[in-house]
Amino acid sequence: MADTFSNSLINNSIYHLLNFEKYSNFQAAAREAAVNNNFQLVLFSTDFNTVFSVETQHNTSIEEAVRRGIEKNVDKNVKNTRVDVNGLLTYWGPVTISGVKYYLMLADNDNSYSQEEISKLAEIIELAMGMWRYKPERDITAEFIKALRRGNRSLAYSLKSESDFSEAMVKGVYLVPGVEKDAGLRIITAFEQEYDISSLKIAEGDEISGVLLASDKEKEYGETEWKNLAASLKEAGAKKMFHVNMLDGIDDAAGAFQIINETEPFIQLIFPYKKSFSKYELALASNCVNISLKGGSVKKNYLDLLKPFKTAGESKSRQLMETLETFVLDAGLNTAKTSRLMEIHSNTVQYRLKRIKEILGVDITGNTIVPGLMIALAIARIEKKVRSF
Repeated sequence: MADTFSNSLINNSIYHLLNFEKYSNFQAAAREAAVNNNFQLVLFSTDFNTVFSVETQHNTSIEEAVRRGIEKNVDKNVKNTRVDVNGLLTYWGPVTISGVKYYLMLADNDNSYSQEEISKLAEIIELAMGMWRYKPERDITAEFIKALRRGNRSLAYSLKSESDFSEAMVKGVYLVPGVEKDAGLRIITAFEQEYDISSLKIAEGDEISGVLLASDKEKEYGETEWKNLAASLKEAGAKKMFHVNMLDGIDDAAGAFQIINETEPFIQLIFPYKKSFSKYELALASNCVNISLKGGSVKKNYLDLLKPFKTAGESKSRQLMETLETFVLDAGLNTAKTSRLMEIHSNTVQYRLKRIKEILGVDITGNTIVPGLMIALAIARIEKKVRSF
């Protein structure tokens, strides 16, 4: 180990961090220690949202550091895990403040300190936090996303005013239920890095939710890419994910989370084969769930569209209905995909569709027919599942 840390990092940091006469709080002491010793520090919540930072150089961004940290799975490693962020050496480790777990990242601006020195510095910083009785500020990012998810627009606006992004930057939201936190964060972070996407995110229990922010660097991506992300998240235990893009600010974001909350329990009753759900599937599902729950003449009118199947007999009716549901709701009116999903020969699918057209007396692929038929079939699927509970 270096001779009592002859480069004075430790001695000088102690002088500032524990100088109770010179400074009024831990934050001020930490800033002076970092400036005088050419290091940076960032305190993160367990969701990797910044709660306190001292930046003394701008060779890289905190967001990029977070991405690299998540990629290296730092929260499961021992203290002072070293991570290279575009040539800047950073050191990560868990710290506990007033019984709450956080992550401390230290950056050596000129790569001039040993890992042992950084390790000692981290211990002194944690000690100083305790002696100053420092309590981190609330996690604004987490509270902002939670407010949007609860539909508390006034609180979301208030929290946004305390953050470093504008309302105009809020362009989308996403939710991934049933996911293992660490693996899910790594997969989402890799997706964001691939397309230069900027987002705020939190993990609560087995859910990861986020807000997409406008970015000048963002590469083009769409439904295919979201679908691929959903497939990757399956490895982390997620069976589905929701995303709503092209939003315009806080009101839209709160509305998007509302429709996700309303449809999440039901949407795979309507689309059992899908894993990624956009605003189009969400809008259809929300409409159908509302119709199903409210009942009345609207629900009856849609279900009446399917009444002619009863003339085919119970067994045949069930078979034809299943084929039509798969063809319209799952296969996008594609007979080959219907054949694959149902595991029956394509000729069988063609025969059944011909019979369905005869029974309903309409061209089931017609532009004016498909919308009503899709809603009727979606409501029928919901009703069928509800009755079976």
